[in-house]
Amino acid sequence: MKTRSSWLGLIVILVCLTACRPAFLAADRLPWVNADPVLFRDDFSGENIGWSTHEDSLSFAGFDMSGFRLWSKMPDFQFWSVPGLNFRDSLVQVRASKLSGPDDNLFGVICRYRDEDNFYALMVGSDGYYGIYKRVDGMQTLVGQEHLDFSTVIERGEAANTLQAVCQADQLALIVNNVSLIQVQDDTFTHGDVGIIVGNFTEPGVDILFDDFIVVSP
Repeated sequence: MKTRSSWLGLIVILVCLTACRPAFLAADRLPWVNADPVLFRDDFSGENIGWSTHEDSLSFAGFDMSGFRLWSKMPDFQFWSVPGLNFRDSLVQVRASKLSGPDDNLFGVICRYRDEDNFYALMVGSDGYYGIYKRVDGMQTLVGQEHLDFSTVIERGEAANTLQAVCQADQLALIVNNVSLIQVQDDTFTHGDVGIIVGNFTEPGVDILFDDFIVVSP
């Protein structure tokens, strides 16, 4: 059992990760959307099509190593990147691996992102724990869990995990390596952006590489 039921008082990057985020784009205006159920796809190998980026001596969010990398040298720190889209129902898939830093971390997928203070985050840790969070007016709590839960399905350490986050109607589900870990019900947010997120606790140095980000109709 992991008793960190919320991240209250975490420092977040608000420069460029949110302020420089482009306005929402309608999904049907993306050039590759057609009859195929894929709404958005990025393998991070081409030009930036809207992802918010940031770099200073303490943190980095941007394209690196043929993927999108998020790292921070600060403790009790949580940050993210979003491409500036708007979806109601979505299934978001991404492949993620830890490059370095503590296993006591969290990383995963954002959906229905309204702004830096309001969104859902479906996450796992390199230590095998997982949870679904919602952030409302800057206060972040778990949804349908009293604490983070553990699963052997999650590859630990530096091994890669494939994460799928389902956000459909009032249902939220987290699937890891093709195994459904948790499904909860919440109707706080009905639409918004998607994205990737990482965070650490008392030990700094979280460093996560994301690749093959795909959004499809659930």
